Formats: sequence, C-alpha cells, structure tokens
Amino acid sequence: MPEQEESWNEGIRLASILEAAGHAAYLVGGCVRDRLLGRRINDIDIATSALPEQVMVLFPKVIPTGLQHGTVTVLLGDVGFEVTTFRHEATYSDARHPDEVVFVRDVNEDLARRDFTINAIACGTDGRMIDPFGGRADLARRFVRCVGAASERFSEDALRMLRGVRFAAEFDFEIDAEAWEAILGQRRQLSRIAMERVGVELDKMLAGSHPDKAIRLLRTSGLLVHAKESLLPPLPELPARSEPETGELGWRKLPDANDRWAALLLLAGADERQASDWMRKLKFSARKGDAVSTVVAVSGYLRSQASGRNDETPDREVWTEAVLRFGVPAAESYLSVVRAFPSIDSALWGDQKEQEGPSRIEQAAEWLRAMPISRLNELAIRGDELVRLSNREAGPWVAEELKRLLLLVALEKLSNDPLALKNEAFRSLQGGRE
Repeated sequence: MPEQEESWNEGIRLASILEAAGHAAYLVGGCVRDRLLGRRINDIDIATSALPEQVMVLFPKVIPTGLQHGTVTVLLGDVGFEVTTFRHEATYSDARHPDEVVFVRDVNEDLARRDFTINAIACGTDGRMIDPFGGRADLARRFVRCVGAASERFSEDALRMLRGVRFAAEFDFEIDAEAWEAILGQRRQLSRIAMERVGVELDKMLAGSHPDKAIRLLRTSGLLVHAKESLLPPLPELPARSEPETGELGWRKLPDANDRWAALLLLAGADERQASDWMRKLKFSARKGDAVSTVVAVSGYLRSQASGRNDETPDREVWTEAVLRFGVPAAESYLSVVRAFPSIDSALWGDQKEQEGPSRIEQAAEWLRAMPISRLNELAIRGDELVRLSNREAGPWVAEELKRLLLLVALEKLSNDPLALKNEAFRSLQGGRE
C-alpha cells in the first residue's frame, strides 16, 4: 500500500521536526498496532513532550482541536495528524472522562494511561519500539489485555469494555481472562456511558471483519443489558461460528454496514418499530435509522401478506407492492440480507437448494429489475388529469387510482403511456374495472 507508507513516512517527518526542535516525539497507538499487524492504517497519531503552544509555532497549519487535553491537529498538505502532549490522567468521576489531565515528560508515563497493551506501543523516528507493557507479545499471542489492572482501566472509562470486545472481534483475538472477569464484574457501569458512544462502538463492530464474533461476545458478556437505555429485542443467539449461514460467510456477503444492521435485527426477531427504536436510542442519524428499519419493514410486510395464503412465497404482485411501498433501495437491501441469511425469511422463500432453475429470491430480484417504474412521479399521468377525466371532485380516490395504475405499470400489465393510462383510468372510473 504505497499511500499507507507515504502517510507513515509523513508521520515520521512530523515527529522529526518536533525532535529537531528539542522535543521527544513518537508515533503511537492504533497506527503502530496496525502496522505491526500488517493492516490498513486509518489515522496516524503523534505523542510528544512538546506542549500544544510549542507544537503550534513549529507548523504553519494547526487546528486547536482539544487544547484542554493537550491535542492539536497538524495539517501536512490535506492530511491531518493528531499531536498530543504526553499526559497522565487523574480520576474519572463519570466513568468516561478524566477529571484532570496532567502533562508529563516521559512517553512511558503516557503509555501507562492507555487502555490495552496492543494500543500502548510507541515507535520512534529511528524505528525503535517503546513497548513497556508487552503489547507486541500480546499481538503475537493474539490477546486483548489491559494495561495494568483491568478493573482499574474499566472503572476509569466504562466504554473500554466495549472497545475490548471490538478489538477482540476485529482482530479475531481472545480477551485476556483478567479483562474478561473485569468486564463481567463491571458491566453495570456501561449505564453511565452515553448511548451515542455505545452506538459508535457497535457500528464499528458490525462494519468490522468479524461481526459474528462481536455479537457472541456481547451476548455472552451481557454488556448491552446494562446500557443506559433498553435495547429490545436482545441480541440473537448465533449458531456455532463454523456454520456458514451465521458465521463469517454470511456477514461477508453484506459489505454495507446498514444491511448488516438490518440482518442483525431481523436475526433477533425485531419488527419495524423495534428496529427504529434501536436506531433512535443509539443516536444514529435519521437517514441511517430509516435505511435499516425500512429493510426490516419489507420483511414484516411480506410475512403479513403471506399469512393465511396457501402459497407462502410472495408472488409477483405482493413483491411488487412491497417494492412500491418501501422503495427499490430497501427491496434490494432486503434481498441482499436474505441471500446472506436465508433463515431470516425461510418460510417465505423456501429452501433455495431444492429449487430447480432460479431460486425464488433470484426470481424476485429479476422481477425487481424488470419493473419499468417504481415511483408515482414516474407515472405518465397526474392527479389533476384524473380529476378532469372523471369529472369528479378531487379526493382520496385520486391517490388510490394513481397507486393502482402504478402497480399495473410496475407489473408490466400496462404501458406507461399517457393514452394507455387515460384509457385504463377512464374504464376503471366508469365502473368497468374487471
């Protein structure tokens, strides 16, 4: 990854400028960890003995992003690097934020305040690693272990329990026994963490490499039971990881994070209201919440239409009605989800392996692709034209007739041609509907 190497080298250059001015400076944290793991590096952070005001005079473009915590963002071209003064953090009264930040002169003191050993490694401009807590050894043995006493680290910041689960899932590591016991012992402290922060961690877990492992760890630990707001239904109990449907393979079929959220909630048995409630409580954007809950709504609608029918497979008309009601993006996402996890709506779609020819899901996908139009504003007739054509006063009947015409066109039973639409509407409005 040439761009990764270039970014790393820019970080080294920044640290070298600080060193030339008489300050100690190291690349620290996640960037060092990910470089050692051979993973993609997202952000490069610098820790230095220089105070923020000393950093600001050395670089032409600096943003004072967190002066109270000793952090500024240095811009080299279009790339921002967080530069933070070595610091020690005092007590955490709210189980999240330090009551006081004290600047120190030694990188080892700075590393001692960090959460996990794998995040407490510093790299100097000469490539020498500062690793006072055995982070490299924990990377090699694939363990998530706290810096110092796990109970102290989690009592300082309860969000670290979720971060530990996220790192274990993302890297496919095991959580150290002491850390796991501390999570079980202090999980009630999660109630002190803002739901927005919980949502950020969960979103990263689902978007990560092993969401199935994250779900299992969250369920086994019972962490989310103690969130500030209740999240119902609870997380699903997934089968063994080796099973393809709910193991890694299913999640890998869903590159979109919102589709993964929809899959999780459908596996948990959530309905549209519950899915919307999850999204709202976790403080996600309205757009994200709608995207997820609407996919869940497609499933609920198809199930409701299938109940009581002899043929449990949604036929073309029912499927097309669902597409028109919830939109093409939601329908496409729903198909992606049930392809990845067939058990979600297996009663609707049956066992694909036993089908001859295209599966029922692929038949629905073909119907979707074949739809000439999917929105009322694409219909080649307007409501005022229906009013003139019928010589009746406008009312709810106009919207109903437009929806009927849209369904006929979407089903390819009627051309989206103004004359054809007017003839069909006239026939219907004159009572000649067959």
